[in-house]
Amino acid sequence: METNPFKFGTVVDGSFFADREDEISKIASFIKGENHLILISPRRFGKTSLIRKVINESARKYIYLDLQLIISPDDFASQLLKRIYRIFPVQKLKGFIKSFRLIPSVILNPVTGETEISFKPGSGDLAPLEDVLNLAEKLGKEDNKIIMVLDEFQDIFRIHAGMDRLLRSVMQNHNNVNYIFMGSSESMIRNIFEKKSSPFYRFGSLMTLEKIPGNKFTLFLEEKFKSKTSRYSELTKIILAVTDSHPFYTQQFAFTVWELLERYGYKEDITAIAADEIVQSHDNDFERLWNSLNRTDMAILTGMAYSNISPLSDEFSGLYGTGASSTVFSALKRLAGKGILIKERSGYIMDDPFFKRWIIARRKI
Repeated sequence: METNPFKFGTVVDGSFFADREDEISKIASFIKGENHLILISPRRFGKTSLIRKVINESARKYIYLDLQLIISPDDFASQLLKRIYRIFPVQKLKGFIKSFRLIPSVILNPVTGETEISFKPGSGDLAPLEDVLNLAEKLGKEDNKIIMVLDEFQDIFRIHAGMDRLLRSVMQNHNNVNYIFMGSSESMIRNIFEKKSSPFYRFGSLMTLEKIPGNKFTLFLEEKFKSKTSRYSELTKIILAVTDSHPFYTQQFAFTVWELLERYGYKEDITAIAADEIVQSHDNDFERLWNSLNRTDMAILTGMAYSNISPLSDEFSGLYGTGASSTVFSALKRLAGKGILIKERSGYIMDDPFFKRWIIARRKI
């Protein structure tokens, strides 16, 4: 039995990684210099896998932290320091920690081997975070900078109202750390880094991560499917037609098709069976998501599932009863903020092609 050559849901690396040669080269160039990088893309476009691939190839020490999971400034400081402990020996850190304004509790977990770190919870004091950030600067070297990746950076405002001002005041003095700021909310990230009144105005070079070009994804998929079926070209076309080259859903769909090929061999309707299997496996999730929406959201998504007409057009409103264009515009922004829609140059599209199939299937029952 061959190993399934497709991977989704976790960081993708090695032979599972598809294309991105241009982006890899560009990011590698950024982190070799003095620049900081801002990377924007919708969720599940593979930005974490991309960044980790580039950093791993650089062989430099790095810290990765997803700010979605951070609940307070002291938690931010604790989690950053925990990651510093992973890449530097304890003995090297002891002297630096003693100079902190608030000394953290540091305990080695005998079961996991992880270092558990905590500052006084709920204090609201920003000093620990400032001290930890400055520690990273002290540990870095001019010719071997630490790379610090802060994912979902737009969440800084949820963590603390003045977090942007604190971070900028500290980071602007750092010469031994390359910062990479990533985010899935394009409007919020652009406000942070492109709005003149923002403390982070033009703090780094901004880069948007697009879908993998269809021709490059075609080569990747065909190469993988060649060993499994002579109909590899046909399968590839159908997969990309369904997923529109979305990195996550393409890998998920291809993975499921491969599993069916492994079990049953090629069938004419194998892609339809695979798509139905994915829809069924997420039925409860899709139902919960649907029930969380208001009537306007439901009407918009129903229309987008069935047609390619612009949701802002009079024709769309007439067909699906979505109401005034101002109401629809607000709903589109809200749905994009939730990650249900993606804003492209040509307008909004549904993020998950299998949610689209679920809507259509449910309306047929």
